[in-house]
Amino acid sequence: MRILIVHPHLNVVGGSEVLTKILVYELASQGNEIIIVTKARREDMFPDRPNIKFEFIKEVPELYKVGVFKAITSKIMNLLYTLDIAIEKHEPEVALIMIQEPIYAVLIKFVNPKLGTALYIHYPFEEEITPENLPKFIEMYRFPNLYGTLYKVADLHMTNSNYTAKALHRYFNIESNVVYPAIDWEYFEHEPSVYEDREDVIVSVGRFVPQKRHDVLIKLFAEKIKPVHRNAKLVIVGIPDVRYGEYYERLLSLAQQTEGVELIDRALTPREMISLYRQAKVYVHLRIGEHFGMAPVEAMSQGAIPIVPSKSGLAELITQGRNGFTFDTDDEVVQYINKVLSMSKDEIVKMRKHCIRTAWYFNPDRFSKEVLSYLRLISE
Repeated sequence: MRILIVHPHLNVVGGSEVLTKILVYELASQGNEIIIVTKARREDMFPDRPNIKFEFIKEVPELYKVGVFKAITSKIMNLLYTLDIAIEKHEPEVALIMIQEPIYAVLIKFVNPKLGTALYIHYPFEEEITPENLPKFIEMYRFPNLYGTLYKVADLHMTNSNYTAKALHRYFNIESNVVYPAIDWEYFEHEPSVYEDREDVIVSVGRFVPQKRHDVLIKLFAEKIKPVHRNAKLVIVGIPDVRYGEYYERLLSLAQQTEGVELIDRALTPREMISLYRQAKVYVHLRIGEHFGMAPVEAMSQGAIPIVPSKSGLAELITQGRNGFTFDTDDEVVQYINKVLSMSKDEIVKMRKHCIRTAWYFNPDRFSKEVLSYLRLISE
């Protein structure tokens, strides 16, 4: 099948970009032809392959620039121009937008009304938008002010969790197909030993944005975990976000001032992440309302026990006390972290086994085949 896949910023290392990479190369390995429309890519994440073609967003010729050519209008015209070229050139059988931007579905339908178009929705709202950072979103070909009823233009909607599916239905009355995401094959190549002894290491992974609440985690660690477990160590991994420079600087300062905290501010390779997860007893995700996240699954695949918010899609991973814990309050976060750090060897081995079994479901083969089965429903 020839599949047009759209994601505007594949030069960023984030959850949607990594998931797009996993899907693209898994579909290509199965013999599908993939055409990717994007503004830019990281070549280490998106290397060239014979059956993967890239069409980079082009600026429209001067001929089209008539009258007041505002930022949003300019970006949308660039997209329409590029999609027109890509669809005519490659004649895809179906289109998949790997980010919750329904304007792309509108533009695809404008070019070819018969082309089946699907959206993979991570969450139906952009929760990080502010008046200050809106221009940055537009610069990255993101249009959060154009959501809403445009969602209904797409022929099919996929969501990453029941949590997201419920939000899409509640606010827009749209039914969707839940397709849980995947993590890289590398996390499954060598199963970790569930019997190995680990130090009291706590890991948390996520972009350095306020919603992830890394600053709260550092405070909880300093005040309520380190005094109980003197050898405990907190490792926070993420990448700075240009929209939240002040928050990142504050995190750096907090980490430097807090004993036992290490902050890694660069994207790690899967190999590096595997090594880190295998050192950890606990993985903590503090963002309330997280629609889903691949880092907790990655951590589980390596035997780290997750602690995640009950108000989130992540809670769908967890059977309480069997393969992790869900929390409603920050006091419960502390309670569960201290509980895991104090567990007997038998208890922790049992939980690690369940974590690894849970993580296996989130493999690329299952994910790509589910996505492909839905795309076939709407192909020409």
